[in-house]
Parts: sequence; structure tokens; C-alpha cells
Amino acid sequence: MSDYPADILVDVEWLSHHLNDPQLRVLDVRAGDPRLPMGYRMSHIPQAVALDVGRDFFVFAHGARQLGEPAQIALALAQRGIANDTRVVIYDEWTGQLAAFTYWVLRYVGHRDIKILHGGWAAWQSSKGETTREAPQFAPGAYHARQDDNARATAEWIQANAERPDVLLLDARTEGEYAMGHIAGAVNLPFDFSLEMRTQTFRDAAALKAELEAVGATPDKEIVVYCASGARSSHMFTTLQLLGYPRIRNYDGSMTDWYEIRGLAVE
Repeated sequence: MSDYPADILVDVEWLSHHLNDPQLRVLDVRAGDPRLPMGYRMSHIPQAVALDVGRDFFVFAHGARQLGEPAQIALALAQRGIANDTRVVIYDEWTGQLAAFTYWVLRYVGHRDIKILHGGWAAWQSSKGETTREAPQFAPGAYHARQDDNARATAEWIQANAERPDVLLLDARTEGEYAMGHIAGAVNLPFDFSLEMRTQTFRDAAALKAELEAVGATPDKEIVVYCASGARSSHMFTTLQLLGYPRIRNYDGSMTDWYEIRGLAVE
């Protein structure tokens, strides 16, 4: 993993050696119904705590789910014993959208020491890593959100800045979705271009850079990523951060906000 410019990923071996680090919190963000013996309740990595992205980070407003205020996110982190200087490792089933969205949210509230388990739960299981059903108990901490508006785009920001020559809108949906309507001027690259099909881990950095540059997504630009509802765009945000791109914004409202709620024009 040393060929990626940014130090975002950890592997199974690294995590297994650091599980008992008191300054580490492992977040299991796999989807699961908390009422049923599945996902986290069935089995998880030792010392991991569960976080339900839909319940802990979102509110329902204007007929749709929307990201909650930073104070709500800070509370969810504090309840899991996370402080501003805690190292956080995130995993989902693979190296997927839930882990990437959680990564972006933590970036947005100002957290800096964040890692993603490369290959996620599948890689941990394949390595025969230890698992448990026991939920660890951590004392609630104090977390102070330091909102980073440079990590997030809104419809208003896009309308005010889309014509700048150094801004690129990158649509992370499928080619078919893009063809049915997209924000004017956006280029298209489906988010999963970054993943190996079999392992769902990140592809070689050089190959990723070549495909991004082919659509005009170069490191000198401020890149705004969007999709349908912010999950796939968060994965693209993570890919760009992994490759060392310095200016990236995630439009987490995406087409749900742009077209369905606001009724703004598409081409």
C-alpha cells in the first residue's frame, strides 16, 4: 500500500497488532438491523464498536434524509469513547461506501487521524482474524466538532463556483445515470473504477491516476464529487484523498438535493 501518496489505509496485520492500543477506536459501520442477530451482533473484530451511519449521522428533513449538524455527529463519536485526538479505524463489508462515507463525515467534522481497513470485514475473515460477539465498553468522551467547510459542497457553492476554470464537477454515478441527466459541465467516472473486482480493494495508484486524468480530474483542480445521495461520491472523495489530491469537496446532497428537492436544471 506504499504506492498511495496518502496514508489512509491499514491492513489486517497492522490492525491485529494495534487492537489493544488505548488511543485506538475501531468503528464497525456494516449495515445491519440492531434488532436481529446479524452484522455486528453476529460477529465483529475485537474492540470494535458499532456505528449505524443512517441513525447516528442523519436526520429526516424536507422529505429526505440529510446529514445532521456537526454537534449530532460529535455526540455519536463521543458516545463511543472517541476524542478529537483518537486514532479511528473504520471498516465495512469490503472497502465500500459505508466506510468511505464515514471517513468523509469524520473529515468534515475536523477529525484527522482516520484510517480505513483495506478489504474490510472480508479481508479480516480471509486472514482468519479473531472475532467476537462481545461489545467493548468505553467511557463516553468529549468531542468538539471543528467543521471543515472545504470538504463539503452545497448547491449554492456549486452555482457560485462551477464556472471557475480550476473547478471540476465529477459525477460518480454509472454511465447510464449520467446520461439520463447530470449537473451542467460535469464529467463522469463511476466510483467503482477504483476497486479490484474480486477483492474490492483499491487498484494500483498509477492506474487510478491515469483514469482520473483522462476525464480531466487533475490534482491542480478543485474537484467536486457527487452521485445520487452522497455515498458513492464519498467513495470517490476517499479515492482522491488516497491519491493525494489537495482540494476535494463532496456534494453529499448530490442529485437528490440538486434535482429532486431543489428542481435545479440538468443536462
